Amino acid sequence: MKKLLSLLLTVAMLCSLAACGGGGTKQADLPKVMEGMKAKLTNQEMMDLSAEDLMPNYGIDSADVKQFSAYVDSTGIKGDEIIFLEGKDADAAKRIKEKLDARYQQKETEMKDYLPEEYAMLKKCGVNQNGNYVSMIVSPQYEELNKIYDSAVKK
Repeated sequence: MKKLLSLLLTVAMLCSLAACGGGGTKQADLPKVMEGMKAKLTNQEMMDLSAEDLMPNYGIDSADVKQFSAYVDSTGIKGDEIIFLEGKDADAAKRIKEKLDARYQQKETEMKDYLPEEYAMLKKCGVNQNGNYVSMIVSPQYEELNKIYDSAVKK
């Protein structure tokens, strides 16, 4: 019995050290990840968003957010929009994902009839969740940017 208890404790300790059930994510500095991407972006007419922009632009309560970085097209004629958020916990991440999914749907509706080229680009992009990290990358460079993001948040 003691051996079984000892074995179970050892397994529990190893799981906690190896982040068992951690959702396959690692700790990432999202503003730093965004800074690395900015140098690769071809759209030079983009601007950073602040925490005050989360509620009016996305419906996201800043109390749900541990850290974030957002960079969006400033001209209004391109669909480029990159936002990374880390939820304070799993429930917060779920709420953030729902809001970003809604934002993505809104962009689809807006672009479908008015910006067909941007709409085609948007359809190749998406919203993703890795543990408590949620991202929406809308860019003609989606594949390249998504690889950078994934390398920062996935184990």
